[in-house]
Amino acid sequence: SRFGLIGSTDTPLGTPGLVAERGFGGHGGAGKPGSQALDPGLPDVPALNPGGLAVLWAEENSRDALFEARLRKEAYATSGTRPELRFFGGWDLPDDACAGTGAEVAKTGYAHGVPMGGDLPPRPPNAAAPRFLVSAARDPHPEGGDLERIEIVKGWSENGVAKEAVLTVAGGDREASVDLATCEPRGEGHAQLCRVWTDPDFDPAQPAFYYARLRENPSCRWTQWACN
Repeated sequence: SRFGLIGSTDTPLGTPGLVAERGFGGHGGAGKPGSQALDPGLPDVPALNPGGLAVLWAEENSRDALFEARLRKEAYATSGTRPELRFFGGWDLPDDACAGTGAEVAKTGYAHGVPMGGDLPPRPPNAAAPRFLVSAARDPHPEGGDLERIEIVKGWSENGVAKEAVLTVAGGDREASVDLATCEPRGEGHAQLCRVWTDPDFDPAQPAFYYARLRENPSCRWTQWACN
């Protein structure tokens, strides 16, 4: 089965899109510091988070187009910021697929592969392993951060045992951090990341799944903002 991930916030307050870490007013506590089961001075239970978002790649912003995107599972989840992520799989994605603008990268992905949530066609006789095109651009809004890395998470079964590997395919650790006293970011990151990647350990006889995970540079959680 194929899985499509979304991260839509679901709280009794009915506030979809209320995902900012700074100024978070609380879900369970409804913004009432000192309420029952809350830490004094915090607007919510520390284990909770502001919320996430669902992202759909659709032809247009209409009910039908969005519903079709969900059926295709051309979707991904974020933890609250709004980065753009593209993920394609195919047998003949070109090495230079990352050249050009984001729109050109997507055009190449659709022309030579299938997008996230899609089914790869049967393996051609001359293809050794599938190729993956993954591209990301940072959230342009103030609450977004520079990008740190793109990871591919691979899962497979070996002798009846479920296994998993997390592989960095673009970017990496640049020792970025955040000043906890001010929540100002420190260090450099990326505005964009892109890579055409092939699994060096691909085995056509071994079922496996792959998904992309995008990580931003460190930033303050809502609890740190509240404590500050």
